[in-house]
Amino acid sequence: MGELDTSRVVVPPVRYQSQDITFTDWVTLLTLCLAPLLAHVVRICHYNPTSILWRYAAITDRRIRARSWNTADLAATNALFWISNGWDGSEAMVEHSRAHRVYLPEHSRISIFSREALKTLIVTFQGIQALVLLSGAFIAGRNARFPVWMAVDIIFFPLALIGLLRLCCVLWLNEDFSYSVSNETPPDPQLVGSDPGRSRFRETSYWPSRLFRLLFILTIFGMLTFDMLLLVTGGQYTATIFFVVLFYLLFLLVTAFILVFYFFRGQTTTTVIPCITTILYQVYTAIVVGLGVAVIVVACIETRRTPCGKYTSGQGALADRGTCQGFATYVISVAEEPEGLIFGLAAYNFTIASNGSLVGIERDKQQVLNFTGICFGNVTVW
Repeated sequence: MGELDTSRVVVPPVRYQSQDITFTDWVTLLTLCLAPLLAHVVRICHYNPTSILWRYAAITDRRIRARSWNTADLAATNALFWISNGWDGSEAMVEHSRAHRVYLPEHSRISIFSREALKTLIVTFQGIQALVLLSGAFIAGRNARFPVWMAVDIIFFPLALIGLLRLCCVLWLNEDFSYSVSNETPPDPQLVGSDPGRSRFRETSYWPSRLFRLLFILTIFGMLTFDMLLLVTGGQYTATIFFVVLFYLLFLLVTAFILVFYFFRGQTTTTVIPCITTILYQVYTAIVVGLGVAVIVVACIETRRTPCGKYTSGQGALADRGTCQGFATYVISVAEEPEGLIFGLAAYNFTIASNGSLVGIERDKQQVLNFTGICFGNVTVW
């Protein structure tokens, strides 16, 4: 896919193809499917990826604008406070929460050997893996059809890209703190500061803060452009990938709109997205959850196992070849015409000049190679 194909998008009806998948395989597939949700979204009680991205941006922005930074600031910035008016992550809570602290982190940033550092390392590697695999859709000879044949095990795999945005605030993510609802512990004068009349944080017009917000928005627009390119390229799609693209298109469009609206108005002084209590945002969250469930259901219906052991939502030999062909695996079509009755071979560490393209074998020639092969379709022995 060296050049973009702007042909129209063709989405066939949902096909039931998962009847041969065993219970053990279903457990494995659903575990892989739900892992990104558990790692990036569900662990934060707002259950919306937009809220997670806002939180990462707000924590980083607050640290950039901080005149000084201590363990109390770190704990209050990472905490989710529930008050009479709902969720509160404002800068005012940094001061108000000091009287309710039970214990604070040992340092004002994470330790290299901490649990948060390990989490960040894991989700970062997941994000890099997702970026490399998804980018292959637009690089010639690099598993170009990978996203098109997506099965249920990787429908939420692109959420791992959120792990890359976590890097901007990685030094100031911490869960090693506790607060109480009582006011038994008096404020520590050293933590409150010597000049209570001066704000601990600079204004949102601070230029380093503006620059960070601009870069963060550009990153979101880059992810949105990437998602839209999957539709612009056109071609044959499965119902699974079509629902997946719609899911991420909705999420990224709304996220980009919200970030632009609040970032350019300088309303980034809270780690809880300001519109979280509005009806529209709650409706949006419900739609995202509902569409996510629909994606899982459709993907479960269409997912099937290919002869090489991988899973796909596509149908026929074309989907088999597109799914099995990868960076180190080449599918060799033994036929003069790709549309004819053929069988293919999955050859590992097999180097060909065209770097992964289909290789035709002429009828009047016999070629013998040392490889482990898998047959696609029916083979007639004469």
